[in-house]
Amino acid sequence: MSNAENLLQNKQLANHTKQQRLRQLLARPDIWRAANERGHRRNGIDSGYASLNALLSGHGWPRGATTELLIDRSGIGEISLLLPAVAEITRQGQIAILVNPPFIPYAPALANAGIQLEKLLLLHPRGWKEALWAMEQALQSGCCGALVSWQGHRPTSDKDLRRLQVAAREGDCLHFHFRPLSAAASPSPAGLRLQLGGDGEQLTVQLLKQLGGQAGQKLHLARSADLIRRDRPLH
Repeated sequence: MSNAENLLQNKQLANHTKQQRLRQLLARPDIWRAANERGHRRNGIDSGYASLNALLSGHGWPRGATTELLIDRSGIGEISLLLPAVAEITRQGQIAILVNPPFIPYAPALANAGIQLEKLLLLHPRGWKEALWAMEQALQSGCCGALVSWQGHRPTSDKDLRRLQVAAREGDCLHFHFRPLSAAASPSPAGLRLQLGGDGEQLTVQLLKQLGGQAGQKLHLARSADLIRRDRPLH
């Protein structure tokens, strides 16, 4: 075999090895691909608010992804934003999980909003490490239709947030994660980020980031009656 043939054969082998490594890399669940996300967005879950659906790239909450909700304080009506979608999840017979809510949810109001209480679970893990493990297991289990989690004021690493995003994708689960407003300045792997605020009887919603869609829009939504027992804080 001539030197030229040897060089050609070695080049073909090197190209094959590179392509194989690229396929292995793209198969990793923590690698985001726009082509995959385009098909994923078509399965948006109705938020229950037509004006919000119109702004979301999937015309609803993104399933199989983490949606970050940034707030400066609890009790501004933030739960009412999620009720229609969570209620629909429980009506379909799927489980919805609340992890570390800062207040005791008011069961009669949740039931009036359509939540099937027998499909609703509350988890209060001891410490962030245990909470992260519980959330990751629930998100990727395939048995949980929606998970709502509260980070509190503890710092959370980008690695931990990516673990939750990957777990939500693997389990095709609707994941809402509340974070303090101070986290808005930090980058996040979440596909959708919203900043929430209270404005009288309305809830203000500003889109900070969404994959495959525009950001920066702001709208006001009517909020439901009080859904928490303010006299009985948990933390």
